[in-house]
Amino acid sequence: MMMRVLFFFADILLINAGFLLSFLIRYGPVFPRYNFLPYKHSFVFLTLIYISTLLFFKVYKATFKSSWVLFGRVFLGFVIGTLFSVAFVYVFRIKWGAFPTSVFILSFFINLLLIFKLHQYILKAKKRIRKKVIVIGQGRVDDIVGKRVNVERRNIDEIGQLIKYADTDEIIISEKFQNQKDLNLLIYLLQRLKINVVFSLSVYMELLPEQIDKENQIDFLRTFFGKKSDEEEFLIRTLDIAGSVLLLFVCIPVIIFVSLLIKITSPGPVLYKQQRVGKDGKVFTLYKFRTMVKDAEKVLGLAPTLEKDPRVTKVGKWLRRTRLDELPQLINVLKGEMSLVGPRPENLYRVENHKALQGIRLAVEPGITGLAQVRGFYDLQPKHKIKYDYLYIQRRSFLLNLYILAKTVPVVFSSKGW
Repeated sequence: MMMRVLFFFADILLINAGFLLSFLIRYGPVFPRYNFLPYKHSFVFLTLIYISTLLFFKVYKATFKSSWVLFGRVFLGFVIGTLFSVAFVYVFRIKWGAFPTSVFILSFFINLLLIFKLHQYILKAKKRIRKKVIVIGQGRVDDIVGKRVNVERRNIDEIGQLIKYADTDEIIISEKFQNQKDLNLLIYLLQRLKINVVFSLSVYMELLPEQIDKENQIDFLRTFFGKKSDEEEFLIRTLDIAGSVLLLFVCIPVIIFVSLLIKITSPGPVLYKQQRVGKDGKVFTLYKFRTMVKDAEKVLGLAPTLEKDPRVTKVGKWLRRTRLDELPQLINVLKGEMSLVGPRPENLYRVENHKALQGIRLAVEPGITGLAQVRGFYDLQPKHKIKYDYLYIQRRSFLLNLYILAKTVPVVFSSKGW
């Protein structure tokens, strides 16, 4: 409680220090009286607005599972606080109309940095930025448990006790279920508590369709593991749309150049179209720039691409190395058939003949890039890619998608894989 009070009064001082520093940056050591008086008369109200929004977004919690979560709450608090503050000043524009908009913009970044770093420093010193995890079972979880984590173990027959752990950040299942009753109880409790659940790789593989009794609700499980909160899904979809539109706009010259290059150097269509399997097994038409000769399937059939594949054209080899052949898939993303990030979409033949590609892996939209691509590059064996796909489906979030997109850039320029 004492620490929260300390944060509360420290933030009051920092918010106003941020405004004063913004005036200093904007006008120098001598503040124009005409511009500074509106702040002098309204700083109490502005401070109350910012503190209220920080309270609303629960910035003053005693613990946070990561610095990212803390930053997100502070960021949202200042975004909404700044909007309300600007609106407040506008309502009283006759009296405070000279309040500089530039000061609001500068103070947003300054206050965000000051308050986030202060909270982060103190909370880390007090060991309050630490995820609370409950591990169900006695299996190994070293590969999925981070360093700054408080771990508590429970036996798999103690699932019913999870109702007591509403403040838990994550539950890890490290042993396979012996009966359907335990699985149903887990699903019920996690839906009620709204806690993220993660399965160790060995247990997760047990949930594949061919190893689950016909009585089990695999379709329900698939939706349960892939589905996030409405807010998270909205952010992921917004990122998909905004990112696709931006990339298409920026890459217009590249798209025109590549289209002409393909048309001039090789007979056949510019785009390659193929039926692929998407979320929940829905079939859609995937678009790529054509990198192989016309009717390439007649040469080696649907065999995977080889290092010196005779089907790949000279231009196609360059397109594959630079990943430019994937650009048309941005249309699939805009249509809602794919996401920027997710497991790579598989063709019908592979899904029908490889059980490991079915089931839970189809719980989310396929993506242009994914965890497998940034962790192991593009030439991983399918069995290795599936492991990364399962890990991504469990950890899927807006922030993880941002991380993967950022890591994709150096992977693309490194030209690893073929």
